[in-house]
Amino acid sequence: MTTEEIRGVVKRSIARITSIDPQEISDQASYKDDLKLDSLTILEIAVDAEYQFKIKIPDGELGTIRTVEDTVRTVQQYLDLGAS
Repeated sequence: MTTEEIRGVVKRSIARITSIDPQEISDQASYKDDLKLDSLTILEIAVDAEYQFKIKIPDGELGTIRTVEDTVRTVQQYLDLGAS
């Protein structure tokens, strides 16, 4: 799966969970500062990413995800690990 495909799935997931238009979600958008999401919503996005991509992100790493790009990079990393 390409980075662009991952980005699209992540943005659609964020849009579904938050009702924010996907066109308004930039790659560098901070969940807390730009999108004004609380920590529970951010966790919901991370869990949805695990479900959508069939990966497991360690709990310690979930706290480092602060932007859309962080989510895309983390998903790519764990997809790559699963493929090897």
